Amino acid sequence: MSKATEQNDKLKRAIIISAVLHIILFAVLIWSSFDEHIEASAGGGGGSAIDAVMVDPGAVVQQYNRQQDQQASARRAEDERKKLQQQQAEELQQKQAAEQERLKQLEKERLAAQEQQKQAEEAAKLAQQQQQQAEEAAKAAADAKKKAEAEAAKAAADAKKKAEAEAVKAAADAKKKAEAEAAKAAADAKKKAEAEAAKAAAEAK
Repeated sequence: MSKATEQNDKLKRAIIISAVLHIILFAVLIWSSFDEHIEASAGGGGGSAIDAVMVDPGAVVQQYNRQQDQQASARRAEDERKKLQQQQAEELQQKQAAEQERLKQLEKERLAAQEQQKQAEEAAKLAQQQQQQAEEAAKAAADAKKKAEAEAAKAAADAKKKAEAEAVKAAADAKKKAEAEAAKAAADAKKKAEAEAAKAAAEAK
């Protein structure tokens, strides 16, 4: 774009210089023609020849054609500049459109990657929660098993202790009963023997 601007400035300067040269040329032509008429009228009655300033028509035509060629070249250069500027503008527009499309695609890919990352994080979080729940369930099962085993062991110990206590009590009760029955039997036997002895003694008299 800076190169096109520089060419545009050069073209403008060329057009301005050409216009100034045109003005100067026509001023010279008019001034020369005016001087020619004045000098011709001033020297008409004196009889002395005064050289008049003459303008070569061929040179004027050549200068005019050259200026026309310069103007045509300037117009062509201006057309080329406009064409180049338009082409550069179109290329810039295409590049901007391509860049916007690229940025749009990048944004789309970024959002897709962000969504995938979000889903992966949610899946990891869910897996962690499930693992934590499984660990808690396993711990609860182990605690329940341990508690059940402890309760079973305590129940067995209590039952054994109760059975042993009942056995000891039963043995003591049986021993006491046997001793009481033996003492009663002995007392009864003694009483019976004494009664029989007394009866026998009484009969012996």
